[in-house]
Amino acid sequence: MEGHLLNQRYKKRTALLATLLATAMLTLGGSLLYNLVKLRQSWVDYSYETSARGDALARIHRAVGYGGFIHHYKNYVLRQDQTYLDRLALDIDETRNALNSYSRLELTMKEQVALRTIRKTFEAYMASVRSAELGVVEGVQPAILEKRVEISDRTAIEALAVLQRAYDAYNAGAAERIQSEFNFLINVLLMGLLAVPIIGFWAHGHMGLLERLVENILARREMQQQLLAREQEAQQAHRRSEQYRDLAYRCSLTQIPNRQAFQEAAAAALDSARESREKLAVLYVDVDDFKRINDEHGHPVGDKVLTEIACRLDSILREEDLVARIGGDEFAILIFGRDVLKAKDQLASRILDVLNDPFDHIVDNLRVSCSVGGAIGPDHGDDVDTLLREADTRMYVVKRSGKNGAMIG
Repeated sequence: MEGHLLNQRYKKRTALLATLLATAMLTLGGSLLYNLVKLRQSWVDYSYETSARGDALARIHRAVGYGGFIHHYKNYVLRQDQTYLDRLALDIDETRNALNSYSRLELTMKEQVALRTIRKTFEAYMASVRSAELGVVEGVQPAILEKRVEISDRTAIEALAVLQRAYDAYNAGAAERIQSEFNFLINVLLMGLLAVPIIGFWAHGHMGLLERLVENILARREMQQQLLAREQEAQQAHRRSEQYRDLAYRCSLTQIPNRQAFQEAAAAALDSARESREKLAVLYVDVDDFKRINDEHGHPVGDKVLTEIACRLDSILREEDLVARIGGDEFAILIFGRDVLKAKDQLASRILDVLNDPFDHIVDNLRVSCSVGGAIGPDHGDDVDTLLREADTRMYVVKRSGKNGAMIG
């Protein structure tokens, strides 16, 4: 009778231990599975959203900056070249697609307002294409036509900065959420790794589960490796988003800043100059007879010449100065800091000298010159667009006076 009671007690204890171990394993496994699925879904959502945002934002950056719709529109007005007009039709479709793609994302109220501002600016430009085309047909002078169809893109640039900040904030918030979920999953895994051995060794004397416990530990290690792999994928996505941003602010041919980057840097420098009651200078550099170089030697040679010019201009700048390619054969230089009025003349002289050096390593006996115009801020204008126009006007005076010279201030 006593042996029977001991046997019954042993069976109940064994069943209790088995139930406890099974419950602990199921709870741990279910928690890990749930959080792993949740982490995977967060990663999929983040990858899709950041890729869609990055692509649409990069295309909108391009439309506003160098090589996009506004760039080709302004070049058509100033150059009155049919090539730019032909390109505008493609730019309009590309710009609409980029804006529509961005509008389909989950946006905050600020992003919606910024997107409407950008769309409104583009619609104004699109509506003016026909007016610009009629002006060219009528033979209106570029300077007059530019004033007739002039549209400010300052609000669009400011709205674009709002979208960029929202994009950066989204990336930071999503990365933080994924990291938090990943940390929670690791903590659950560690708790399980601590709890399972205790329960397993306790139950081993009655059920012989040590072997199964080791297998579970090995499975947890494999899961941890998979989680680490997901974290590496998230880091790669972040690096891709940084690359999208760099592409939006850099000329792909010359690898120097583009018009968008110059606009933002010059605007910040102008604000700083106002606060400190200092000056800054904007130089507009246009390559003389660049069309002839393309016609005689081909566009590949022309691209090499532009790249070499960008390299030479960058090499003669001071550390605080900036050079950017803002058009096909047009460059802009921002001079900011101490002794601006003295530095502008010295730099203009160095620009002419360095570009007058032979380009024999590209084509034998190839000579290149440029015309330079400059404006002083805030004396000649309170915003970047005005300073660029003033510098461009002086550059055209040099062009009409025989080229290969400079007129600043």
